[in-house]
Amino acid sequence: MRVLPSIDLSLGKVVKRVRGVRGTGLVVGEAVRVAEEFYELGYDSIHIVDLDAAEGLGSNEDLIKDVVKVGFKWVQVGGGIRDISKAIRLLSYGATAVVVSTMFYTSRNTFEELLRVVGGDKVLVAVDYDDSLTVRVRGWREGSVGIDEALNAVSSYDVLGVIFTYIDSEGTEGSVDKRVANFVGMVKGLKEYAGGISTVDDLLFLKGIGIDYAIVGMAMYRGALLGVKYV
Repeated sequence: MRVLPSIDLSLGKVVKRVRGVRGTGLVVGEAVRVAEEFYELGYDSIHIVDLDAAEGLGSNEDLIKDVVKVGFKWVQVGGGIRDISKAIRLLSYGATAVVVSTMFYTSRNTFEELLRVVGGDKVLVAVDYDDSLTVRVRGWREGSVGIDEALNAVSSYDVLGVIFTYIDSEGTEGSVDKRVANFVGMVKGLKEYAGGISTVDDLLFLKGIGIDYAIVGMAMYRGALLGVKYV
């Protein structure tokens, strides 16, 4: 299983929020410098999220363009991708894949057109869920469908895979949601997980249930898992 550092962008900086709440957590620093530091440590893959775009409060697209140039072999980008033109732009910068959330749950016609235009092999679907196993959209501010319904819907499309994010542990280093083991088998493609990862034991659990990529944020920035690339 591969470990991906998470670069979350807000107001032109890399940040790491607690449970997605603006103003909590860490302000890490300049995006390109943070990306370069990961690259210099030997990470060849990265996960980027534009938090401002996800909340409809701005855009850090220029920073994403610069981070993509650092040289990573695999770059997946999410946050506020709600129209096809934005997805095309991000891929044109050199992103490997785009991560869509709100589009999938609220505008299925647009999502299907996206697959026709860019190909399902460049699209990951986010399943950002809370403790009630409800998927949340629009920067996690609105509830959508249950996780079972979401995964059943995703399974009808040929996409690159699914990213599970357990919102209630995101940024807390409070350990992973072990209930995700019940849902991994419903995913046809890549299986990724984020939220609460804090120890090597968490990573080994995720590997054991079939997760392909573990996305790590706070535990990277606080040093607990910095340098861990594979388990």
